[in-house]
Amino acid sequence: MLRPIRKTVADYMAYDEERVELIDGEFLVSPAPTLRHQRILLMLGLILAPQVKRLGIGEIVLSPFDTVLSVHNVVQPDLLFVSTETLKRADPRLEGPPDVAIEILSKAHRKRDLVTKKKLYHEFRVPEYWIVDPEAETITILVWRAEGWKLHGVFGRGEAATSEVMKGVVAPVTEIFE
Repeated sequence: MLRPIRKTVADYMAYDEERVELIDGEFLVSPAPTLRHQRILLMLGLILAPQVKRLGIGEIVLSPFDTVLSVHNVVQPDLLFVSTETLKRADPRLEGPPDVAIEILSKAHRKRDLVTKKKLYHEFRVPEYWIVDPEAETITILVWRAEGWKLHGVFGRGEAATSEVMKGVVAPVTEIFE
């Protein structure tokens, strides 16, 4: 049986559709996000970006923004933190892993974020992965370790999510889901 030809970064850059990612050499297209998804994304950006700027530790970048992990893997996390050091590899797109990848779960690609991208982010050593769950109204934060993801915490309403990577940044969960 013939295996399909795997796509490359060059194929990805030539692709004329929005909301597409390249995972293990295959194009994965996503529908446009819902209004709730976009509201949560906006709140995350409004909460995290000023803190990151004030601390002078890097930048918060909202999707769509290409993150090239390898020749066969280009993802667009919903939001990512790029440290001052990592910014050197972020123009015109990020070459290599972000310091923090944040994905907001949706019905359309829940499994992709919880399984496929979680595995991919570990493989490419993303230091921290935030999984924002609008249904449970929680933020799960995982920290990269060679032996597997380490749970930093699961934060719900009334709590503030903290980060090992973005030292000093606090995300009040209730505000994010308002």
